[in-house]
Amino acid sequence: MAQVPKALTLVRQRTPKIPGKPANNSPIARVLVDTGVFHLDQEFDFLVPEELSEIAKPGVSVLVPFNGRKCDGYIVGRANSSAHIGRMQYLDKVNNETPLLTANILNLSRTVAHKYAGNIMDVLRFALPSAVSSVKNVSLSYSAPQPRNNEIIKHYPQSYFESLKNGEASHVIWTPLPATEPFELMAEFCKLRSGNILILVPDSKSVDRCLQVFLASGLGKNICTWSSELTKSQRYSNYLEILKGNVQLVIGVRGAIFLPIQRLSLIIVWEEGNKNYSEIRSPGWHAREVAIERTKQEGCSLILGSLSPSLIATKYLLAGWLKPLNPLQEIFKEYSPKFIGISEISSPDQRGRISTKAWKTIQRGLQTGPVLVQVPLRGYIRSLICQKCANHARCQCGGKLIIASVNKNIVCGLCGVFQSDWQCTYCAGSAFRHAAIGDERTLEEIGKAFPGTPIRNSNQESMILDEIEDSCIVLATPGSEPQAKKGYAAIVFLDSRIFLERASVNAEEQARLNWFSVSALATKNAQVFLDVVVSNPNFQALLRWDPWHAASRDLLERTALHLPPQFKAVSVIGPHTDVHNMALEFSGKYLVSSLQSTDDIYLSKIILRGLDHQAQDLVDDVLHYCRIRSAHGLTALKVRVDPIEL
Repeated sequence: MAQVPKALTLVRQRTPKIPGKPANNSPIARVLVDTGVFHLDQEFDFLVPEELSEIAKPGVSVLVPFNGRKCDGYIVGRANSSAHIGRMQYLDKVNNETPLLTANILNLSRTVAHKYAGNIMDVLRFALPSAVSSVKNVSLSYSAPQPRNNEIIKHYPQSYFESLKNGEASHVIWTPLPATEPFELMAEFCKLRSGNILILVPDSKSVDRCLQVFLASGLGKNICTWSSELTKSQRYSNYLEILKGNVQLVIGVRGAIFLPIQRLSLIIVWEEGNKNYSEIRSPGWHAREVAIERTKQEGCSLILGSLSPSLIATKYLLAGWLKPLNPLQEIFKEYSPKFIGISEISSPDQRGRISTKAWKTIQRGLQTGPVLVQVPLRGYIRSLICQKCANHARCQCGGKLIIASVNKNIVCGLCGVFQSDWQCTYCAGSAFRHAAIGDERTLEEIGKAFPGTPIRNSNQESMILDEIEDSCIVLATPGSEPQAKKGYAAIVFLDSRIFLERASVNAEEQARLNWFSVSALATKNAQVFLDVVVSNPNFQALLRWDPWHAASRDLLERTALHLPPQFKAVSVIGPHTDVHNMALEFSGKYLVSSLQSTDDIYLSKIILRGLDHQAQDLVDDVLHYCRIRSAHGLTALKVRVDPIEL
């Protein structure tokens, strides 16, 4: 029987796309391409098809062919000619017809990438929002204008307010009075200043509070907010309104510094030393430094506000770039609270975690209003130590043992394993002692001491957002302290040594910022207790309400110790061998620390330091070194310029 041949199968092939005709006018598009490759941080030229010529404007997002794949990018310019040699690719499509990237934001992003040894596309991820298909209508906040409140500004130099009104460009560091609302004075700044204004605050809670104060003050401006609480659609809608010029004042968190505000006249950064302004993702920029760079580029005024200035702001002040904006010292004494410390540790009424002085401060405060008690740690018992030898009690995995809740069960804080028969590896002891007590255990102790008194707990998980009006005790962790309508009648700081004993060069700076900021929530002449020795320089700064002297002292000490901000610092993390080789190469020109261990056993860390005149050279050399590694296909190093923790 003859075999029937199989039917022929047609092989389907995709016809290659034939590019259209190049645009008649400016057929070359210069595109910043998101290649994902660190050393390819440059513009590439592409041909613009005639059908896309009208919408392929500078600032729009496009899709381009790159190395056999499709990559996103932004058009930064159009030209009639190109220096490219060889066949040139065409733009594939325009992702979004709205030009989101402005020339000012592009220049600022380039500066930030250069300053922090990063890639410009990494910066643009923070600067530009994700486009969405559906755009909701944005309801801008507006309040009818009200006259200037002279009671709020009377304690400050009136010459500054006149210069602000006249549109002069100035750079000041501002220290507000305690027992006052700083956002009210910021509202007066905004009333006087014409043009568009940007306000930066540390967190979303501060954004909401600042907006409410501004609306009540009557600025007569369209106000828009920018925070992590907004949805993608809301962020995109707000961005478009700002881009169109419909917004006169923006209140936002650190990412708002890149918003395309036109005719920017004033930038205010409140609590400029707050660690929330430091971006943890690459390239690790700081909003205060970006604000300074934007001020220089756009020629606007700058106000850095803080109750306790950072060392970097103090350095700018001593260099003359920033000018102080403070009331007279006599006014500070009138408004500041009365501070109580530990004068003699051996005295019976000053011993123990909560001393008799602390209890008496709470009792006296409850007679006239609410009392705030701050503890630095959350949870129940955050650390246990051996009662015999005082070494930390640890699990076999290396984690510290803790008591996680009221049920008194001892578990490992790292792996969570229940510990029933622990024995100290140093002295074979089996008895514990509490070393770090959290807010939950403190709540129990205060509740037993003040039965019948309302106690409210505020922490990052369950934060009190409303104002405190009635007499009660508020137990709060740092950063979650609620406002009191008439101020707190007394404030008590517990376990203050934890702030000072942190293994960081910024421990004292952050402790001062916390103590000054929280103490400012008290009413005039209220009592504030800190469980630190009165001879401590930071406690003395509180007594005089003079954070400048303490910050200047710390700055001078940093010079002798070769520490930032007097020295430029760059931290580098990577594989042991790679980091060791980098240390050898840079040791001839800069100060290089020895290899340090990290949480990852396969990675090491070094700190590179250079003098002020070597600052940008150090960053440029590190950037060049990382680009060479990227070009050779080597493992990327994690670089952090001006790390906030050392």
